[in-house]
Formats: sequence, C-alpha cells, structure tokens
Amino acid sequence: MDTGLKFLSANPVTKAVTTLLLLSILAGIAGTVLPALNYMPTLGFDRFSLAPWQTLWGTPKLGNMVLLSVFSGVLATLFSLFLALGIVSTAWNRPLWQKTQRWLSPMMAAPHVALAFGLSFVLMPSGLVARFLAVPLGWSSPPGWHSIQDPYGLGLILLLVLKETPFLIFMLMAAVSQLPVRDTLRVGQSLGYQRWLIWMKLLWPRLYSMVRLPVYTLLAFSLSVVDIPLILGPTNPPLFSVQVFQWLQDADLTLRTQAAAGSLLLLGLVIAIISLFIIAEWALKKAARHWLTNGYRGQFGTLAETLSLYIWRSLLALFCTSTLVLLVWSFAWRWRFPSLWPSWSLRSWEKVGPYLTEPLYNSFIIGVLSSFAAVCLAIILLEYEKTQRGKRLSKRIRLIMYLPLLLPQMTFVFGIQVLLLWTNIEGHWMAVVTVHLIFVLPYCYLSLVSIWQHYDERQSLQAQILSGSRFKAWYKVKLKILWRPVCSALALGFAVSIAQYLPTLFAGAGRISTITTEAVSLASGGNRRLMGVYGLLQMLLPLLGYALAIAWSGWAFRQFRLVRRLNQ
Repeated sequence: MDTGLKFLSANPVTKAVTTLLLLSILAGIAGTVLPALNYMPTLGFDRFSLAPWQTLWGTPKLGNMVLLSVFSGVLATLFSLFLALGIVSTAWNRPLWQKTQRWLSPMMAAPHVALAFGLSFVLMPSGLVARFLAVPLGWSSPPGWHSIQDPYGLGLILLLVLKETPFLIFMLMAAVSQLPVRDTLRVGQSLGYQRWLIWMKLLWPRLYSMVRLPVYTLLAFSLSVVDIPLILGPTNPPLFSVQVFQWLQDADLTLRTQAAAGSLLLLGLVIAIISLFIIAEWALKKAARHWLTNGYRGQFGTLAETLSLYIWRSLLALFCTSTLVLLVWSFAWRWRFPSLWPSWSLRSWEKVGPYLTEPLYNSFIIGVLSSFAAVCLAIILLEYEKTQRGKRLSKRIRLIMYLPLLLPQMTFVFGIQVLLLWTNIEGHWMAVVTVHLIFVLPYCYLSLVSIWQHYDERQSLQAQILSGSRFKAWYKVKLKILWRPVCSALALGFAVSIAQYLPTLFAGAGRISTITTEAVSLASGGNRRLMGVYGLLQMLLPLLGYALAIAWSGWAFRQFRLVRRLNQ
C-alpha cells in the first residue's frame, strides 16, 4: 500500500521538475555551443565558423594552463579522498567519530571565498605563519616566499583539500551506516588482520563504489573552479577556467566567442579526466586483485591511523586559525610586520557599513527563496521515489540531480546567460534565484535521500489507518519525524546559495550584488581590512542559517502554527 502523500508523489510534478532541470542544463550547453561556432547575433556574429577555436588554439601558454588545472584538481581530489577514507577508518566506533561529526557542519558551511581570504592571511609572506617565525629567526621584513599565488597552485590545492575533505567524510559516514562494518572487523581481526588493513582490503572498495559520484563532482569542481584561484592563484599562467572567465569579463566583446570555445574545452577536459578516473579504477581493481587475496596481515596500521589523525587535526587547526585571522583583520587598523597583534579600530566597518545593506539583503532573500524551493522540490522527488514507478526511476532521478555538479559551472552558466540575454530577463533577481536553484536543489536532495530511504513507512501507514487521510498521516507524523533533517537541508541549501559566484554574476548581469560577488571583487584590490569584513560576513551568513536551523528544529507545526517540540 502506498503511504506516500498523493499530491506530492504525482508523476507529472516529478516529471516536470526533472525535465526542467535537465532542459536548463541542455539549454545552457546549447547557449555555449552556438557562440563557440561564432554564432551570436546580439554581438553581430551571424555566420557559423571555427574562428573562435582557431583563436583559442593560438592562445599563449594554453597547454600550461590546462596542465596546471589538471595537476591541482586531480591532486586535491585524490588527497581529499584518501584522507577522508583514513579518518573514517580511524574514527569509526571511537569517541573521535562524534567529534568529527560535530566539526563537519561548520567546515562545510564556510564559503570557499571566505576561507580563501582567511587562508591567504595565514600563509602570505606577511601572514600569521611568517609573523610567528619572524621573532626566532630575526626577520624584520616579510620573506620572499610564494606561499599564495604560487606557480604550482599549492595554496589552491591546500584550500581545496580543506573544503573537500569534510564533504567526503560526510558522504562516507552516511555510506558506512549501510555496511556490516562491525562483523567485517570482527571476522578479519579473528584471522589476524590489522584493523587498518581490513578497512583497506574489504571496506574501502565498497565505500568508494558508494561515493563514486560525489568524488566525481569534487573532481569536476576542482578542475573548473574560478572564484578561489582569483584569490589564491596561480596567476602567470592562471588556471584555464580563470583564463576563460577573464575573456568573458574583458571589455572586448569579440572575446565572448573565444570564451565560449574555451568553456566547451573545459567541459571536454572534465569529461576526459573523469573518464581517465574510471579507467584507472578498472585497472587498479585488476592490479590489486592479487594483493587483496595474498593473505598479508599488515604491519603499519598504527602509523597510518596516527598520520591520518594528525593531518585531520592540522586541517582543523588551519580552519580555526583562518577564521580567527579573518575576524582579526576585519577589526584591525595597523598591523605592522612582524608584530603579532594589530592596533584595533572600527573604521573598516564604518567605511563599508552604508554599502552592506543591499548585498546582505540580496544574499539573504536569494538564499532563503532558493533553499526553500529546493527543499520542497526535493521532498516531491523523494516522495515520488516511494511509489512503485518511482523506485524504478530513482537511479535516473539521482543521476539528473548530479548533472549540475558534474559539469563545469562555466560551461552551462555562460550558456544560460546567453539565453537570458535573448529573452531579455537577464539581471532580474528571480533569474538569479532560478539559476541558484539549479545548484541548490541537488545538494538538498542528496542530503535528504538517505534519510527518506531509511524512514519506516509503517508509521505513516498506521497514522493513515487511524486518521483516514494521507495528508494528515504525512503532515502530522512523517514531517514531524523528519523535521530536523528538513531543517538541516534548508540550512545546507542556504549555505550553497550564499557561496554561488558565477551563477550570481552571470544571471544578475553584474547588477545584483551579493556578499560573495562583492568579496571576490575586493580580491584584486588587496585591501585586507575590507577583505576581512566581507569574508567574515560571508562566513557568518551560513553559520547563522545553521544556527536558525538548529533552533527551528526544536519546534514543530501543529494546527499550522509553530509550537515547541516536547520530545527532544
């Protein structure tokens, strides 16, 4: 018997949601393909040709930019994956498990741009690390090292690891709950295998197969990210995604077609690297077959666990230090090197105070609307998956949800901007909300899918028998039981919306400013005080969203009114 909410699980509604999401992605790619073929009538290009591609291949240092993007993206993803696997293996069934879970929310909520500002304040030649070294080493001026905007992108890789590892740990913790870990460890240890080796041989392959798509999304993001490299570099040459963005921002409108070609090349690069990952997985599975069955019991398990633990603690310390330095710089006035403490002042806040109202208002409204709409649509999709037909289509729905995360934002957001320009709705705040929804919906859906799957439908069935109404059974029982995860999904969607840079810039045509767009624009100015103010505000907004979600989850709807929950 179907105990789902009938009006939520209606096939036409679900089909409309998935179709519109898929069509928006395809339309965005189509809007990029046409300019890449030199067809963009609004700029006077009305004949198809391969001129943009010929110009693109002649770009100086094109190969270096592509190789640098591949190096930083692949290295950051692999290191994050192995560190996340190591932390989950070390922390499982230990007090560290709960401690790690408590740190995931603030680390995932912190926007990339704000954390990039904080990390740059720590690592730059006049940053906190250099100040601590200055006194014992006798430095009177900042050292000449390239700790940020370095030619190899090491600062960028560190930031990506700092942001991607918590996400992968979160996904792995959800996957671990679906495996018989306790029994596997008990049997393996009874045969003399070390705990660490049991994880590597028996549990890691199964865990990786369950988080393969999240790993690919992080890989695609690392290869095509734009806002972080604008802050942490490298700059000469830049990452290829940054070069494409610079062509789009150039005053010379003829570079738009070249940028479109570059966006498609970036898409091809992401597809090629993901394909190589798939081939490498197959080859590694073949090559490791003998190692998995050779009976080796392991020797250095304690060392591996200790190393994973220390690296994780180092990332936590770096996260906390970056946040603290961001706070300090927002209230600093003079901070001469090598002094460890600045002179305090509110002048930075007083200076930017009159200009904060519009970005804060836009960020809040766009974030609330997009996250609320995303959670509602995610619930519709999840309720539909409870039906017989929905169970057969659940894998397709999940793949469609992952598509916006697997494709480079630069590729189809640029195409969406072209389409918005043709329809004359570019620059409207509802256009920004709609484009944000493309990226917020997948995160809200993925955060709720596991919880919806594990919900015991017998509770709703019993409530339906007693009340005689599917709506009452869903509203008064299921929604109350799942109220906390729904609030968490709202907070996650709000945090994702706050962090969006390219969708806001392109859909808003530069006329709708948010805290994120203003913060990134300050990166080129080098004013650390203003960067500290905007970076701190950008970090506080998602944390405020999570705080409100925690507070709101302690309440429930009764007779369409919020009342205090008694069963906490």
